[in-house]
Amino acid sequence: MLRQEIIQDIQQHALACYPEESCGFVFSDRYAPQRNVSPTPDKHFKISHQAMIEARADNILAIVHSHPDGNHFPSMMDMQGQIATGVPWYICNVDHGRVTDFFGWGKPGMTPLTGRPFRHGVTDCYAIIRDYFFQHRQITLNDYPRRWEWWKSGEDLYEKYFRQEGFSMIEPSEVEAGDVFLAAIASRQINHGGVYTGHGLILHQLGNQYGYAPDRLSCRTPVTPWLKHIKYWIRYHG
Repeated sequence: MLRQEIIQDIQQHALACYPEESCGFVFSDRYAPQRNVSPTPDKHFKISHQAMIEARADNILAIVHSHPDGNHFPSMMDMQGQIATGVPWYICNVDHGRVTDFFGWGKPGMTPLTGRPFRHGVTDCYAIIRDYFFQHRQITLNDYPRRWEWWKSGEDLYEKYFRQEGFSMIEPSEVEAGDVFLAAIASRQINHGGVYTGHGLILHQLGNQYGYAPDRLSCRTPVTPWLKHIKYWIRYHG
């Protein structure tokens, strides 16, 4: 997590730019505000190509922007940008002229596995699988930009990618600690996943219909009530 004084500078900049999006860079010792050169600064942000080149030369640590009266989770474009730049991104939410939220993503293991609130694209069900494998097995699974409620628009996340990430299907009778389940909840399509951690427990992150739920915390819970939703079990082989 960033130092408190850097977070305060980011929040002050976001408030000063409201109702337009602020943007800037984080370096080891400071936050450096940047000019938003987007033609629609109330909806998007864009940092000049020259500023990006200079930031990379100065060993940028993170990229920051604000969401004025916007979603409390990254857009698909935000996720694409984070992956393309290769550094963590942070978002400062400003609602009705007041800072209401601040969060970051882009580096596995940034948050604990249990007790974290649901946030699409940051601490959702796929993110907890990635973080489990990073923390427990030192394996870095690829991230995939995704729209909120992607499963409702015919998009796929789990079945499309699990084989190329090194997983293969196994029988339910073969399940052991570290295996992954794929489930369908209120959907015909696979839209949820988690990890079996042994002793009849699964680790997963449930969400809600809004894309952000501070009261929906990741947890370990008995697998039995979820068996009716689980469609596949998969195992990592590398």
